Amino acid sequence: MKKTIYTSLLATSLFTALPLNGQSFNQVNSGAQEKLESALEELAAKQEAVAKEKIPMAQKLNRLESEVGNLRSELRRLERLRDSRDLNLSALENEIEARRDEIDYAKNLLVEFINNQTASSDASERQLYEGAFLEILNSTSTIEGDDEQAASEAIEQLVGGVELGLERLNTLVGGHTFEGNAVLPDGNFETGKFVLFGPVTYFASSSGSMAGLTVQGDSGEPTLIELSRSFGGMSESILVGGGTLPLDPTLGKALALETTKDTLVEHIQKGGFWIYPILSIAVISLIIAIFKLFELSNIKRIPKDKFVTILTSIQEGKHEAALKEARSLSGDGQELVTKAIQNIGHGRDLIEQSMEEVLMKMQPKVERLISIVWITAATAPLLGLLGTVTGIITTFKLLTIFGSGDPKALGGGISEALITTEFGLIVAIPSLILHAFLHRKAKAIENEFEGDAMTLLNGILRAEKK
Repeated sequence: MKKTIYTSLLATSLFTALPLNGQSFNQVNSGAQEKLESALEELAAKQEAVAKEKIPMAQKLNRLESEVGNLRSELRRLERLRDSRDLNLSALENEIEARRDEIDYAKNLLVEFINNQTASSDASERQLYEGAFLEILNSTSTIEGDDEQAASEAIEQLVGGVELGLERLNTLVGGHTFEGNAVLPDGNFETGKFVLFGPVTYFASSSGSMAGLTVQGDSGEPTLIELSRSFGGMSESILVGGGTLPLDPTLGKALALETTKDTLVEHIQKGGFWIYPILSIAVISLIIAIFKLFELSNIKRIPKDKFVTILTSIQEGKHEAALKEARSLSGDGQELVTKAIQNIGHGRDLIEQSMEEVLMKMQPKVERLISIVWITAATAPLLGLLGTVTGIITTFKLLTIFGSGDPKALGGGISEALITTEFGLIVAIPSLILHAFLHRKAKAIENEFEGDAMTLLNGILRAEKK
């Protein structure tokens, strides 16, 4: 390596020292030698300087490489620490979220307990607890924020509501008495004393004038069902706190069933709009049936004795006497017999046609208006079915809007819808019976007149043969 460097320097020196103007080779050689020596000295100095700098530079390089390795180790340690902290932070966030879910679950349980206390309480108890429960629930719903303080405040208030509910349950053990107001049968409020004993609630007015059991009325207030007339001393037992009280072994179901009974007017009003057309045609049908019954009863028939007298006169050839006797009759029978007698001697066909004409004129009079009763019997069930379908459609619309949370409301709506069908059948069955009776009576009258006409025709024919 050094030989190559020396050779290169020498060649360079020789070429740079070539004479351009005819200098001698010796001069060139001498100058080149001097330059070579100078270059060698300079090279040696450079090599010495490089040798002196090489060791410190190597030491510095080793130190820097060591520092880089340390820094890389520190970096890996910090990265592991960062990853560990990220994992711990994620686990902590998950833990916080789980604790929040537990707090929300606990709050929901407490709210559900308070709502159950309100729902299961008697109508009379709501005067004592409903306001407090609603205040707790409303104050809890107004607390804003998801921090620990807001959750703590909400839990504290809900725990107060739970304590109030437990206090209520403890007071019910063995019976509970308190002052309050109840709705009397006349609709007025009266202050008195309540006695809760199991599922039964007793009430006596402060004056002692009324006492009995209370049930939840339509307004949500406790409504009195008076029993003091049937059970003497009931007011005193409630007000004084000692004595005997009536007990319902059906747990109030028999009493509740009794209270659901409606008057006829209330029952009709629950039927809705279509109940009124049904009742209207029922009234019309009844009036027509009564009128028709009187009309059919007042139709004048031919008396048997006079009919025998007329036939006897015809047999004896006393046509004028028979005609005079016929004119003394009243009603449709007079025209029937008169026409037959006036056509004696004109042939059987004319006599028969004259009497048939009278019978045909009489038939519409006898059968008129009876068809309206039949129409009522056929229409009333259809109107009832229409009212039922309309009521059920309305019920299912309400079910779609408000849901099926209360099956009692759904059952009540369907039962009210069926009221129109009930009244439709109530109207149709008597109408059908009345139609059958009136139609049979009308046919009996027609058959009787036809029989009389046939008897009269045969009598005339026998007389003519003689």
